[in-house]
Amino acid sequence: MKLRGFTLAETLIALGIIGIIAALTLPTLITTISNVVTENQKAVFQRKLSKGADLLNIDNGIGPYYSDTESFVKRLSEHLKIVTICGKDNLKNCLTYDTIQQNGTEPFNVEDITTDTFTGLAENKEYLDAAGFVLGDGTPMILTYQKDCPVSDPDEVKYSGSKKNAISNHTSCIAGFYDLNGVKGPNKFGKDIVPFNGVSGLKNTWISFAGFKVTTPKVPNPIKTADYCEQNGNNWTLKSDYRTNYNINSCCTNSGCKTTGDYWAGAMIECKDIGGHLPTESQLTTIASYLYDDGNLASYSIRINKSKLGPLAGFDLESGGSIYLWGTRDSGTDYYRRHFARNYTDDDYMDVRKQSYLMALCIKGD
Repeated sequence: MKLRGFTLAETLIALGIIGIIAALTLPTLITTISNVVTENQKAVFQRKLSKGADLLNIDNGIGPYYSDTESFVKRLSEHLKIVTICGKDNLKNCLTYDTIQQNGTEPFNVEDITTDTFTGLAENKEYLDAAGFVLGDGTPMILTYQKDCPVSDPDEVKYSGSKKNAISNHTSCIAGFYDLNGVKGPNKFGKDIVPFNGVSGLKNTWISFAGFKVTTPKVPNPIKTADYCEQNGNNWTLKSDYRTNYNINSCCTNSGCKTTGDYWAGAMIECKDIGGHLPTESQLTTIASYLYDDGNLASYSIRINKSKLGPLAGFDLESGGSIYLWGTRDSGTDYYRRHFARNYTDDDYMDVRKQSYLMALCIKGD
């Protein structure tokens, strides 16, 4: 019996089919393997951090005991193998690169990560200045510690997350991010840079919007009249450094500014401290012209073109409501606000006004 093998053409066809199948399946396989490796890296880091926090808590080290985050990290290093500790002024010694990438924004400078505001969490709780460390395996982390972290009972350990990625409640006072691959790229938030405990992004990041570099809108932290003005009898005089440094030329003396605080002054200060300023009247007019299709900027019934909102997540008008954006006159002696609203009728006018918010939007440059 004569045996017959494959011809050269048949072999080439078979190899071609195998190549096509490999080309179709290998990218998915590589991605799956990469995702598994990444999840395992996350789980290992989180277990190490959680275990260190648990041991520190047994040693009575979790609580409102620290003046800065660096002090907390030094105490944590007694229960976690840490080879490098970085204070807020030398964080690049831990990250070893200058910038961090984020989708839709300019690169975030590592040197700007000095206070808790980089996390955006200070709106709900007060955190200490940022600090960092590098574990023995080379994993760096930048974090901030909750100032009034409650003392936790060592015998009552609770865990969140899946069994594989479980985090103990003793880590709940820490917020920040860690880098899975150290100095290697892409150094991108949400990729190799992993947020921790609710950090959704680096907040003091400049976004390209309507022809400007802006921050996302936020409710500013108020500053009380007595903090930036001096009282002489019934008169209030602005402290000179606030006039020079923040272009504030008058004191708010109504009861709200004296007790709760002056939100506009707070907005002026926050924008200046991150290298920006509140928009001028003409700049807010330009932003309004961009958001409103019909150009009638004085109307209360304009419909915002939601497709143009882009990264301005603060404009959440899906369920109704309106937002006022602050600005400052060129003279710096007064402020004004621009009203942004959804399209509503007279019937629900009062209900919508109850949902209004005063927001600060910082602009970088002219």
